[in-house]
Amino acid sequence: MAQWPKTVRGKLFYVSLAVVVVPLAVWFVMTLPSLFLWGLAAVALAIVALVLWRRRVEIARERAWVGGFSFGDVVARRHAAEVELTS
Repeated sequence: MAQWPKTVRGKLFYVSLAVVVVPLAVWFVMTLPSLFLWGLAAVALAIVALVLWRRRVEIARERAWVGGFSFGDVVARRHAAEVELTS
């Protein structure tokens, strides 16, 4: 991910860069053939769908692990057992 600069000078640079780059990118995309644009749009849509699907899978995996057995549980039980033995 990009990081927004903290200084005014850095923010001004980012904004001026966007003012120059965005119109050039729009002009370049408009010069491409429409078939290529449809293909590009299909690829972008597939990537977005894949990212959303992966996020849903990760959320489901995290929910499945809630309350599940973990290494931290073993460590806590061992410490509790040691405390009982020394008491």
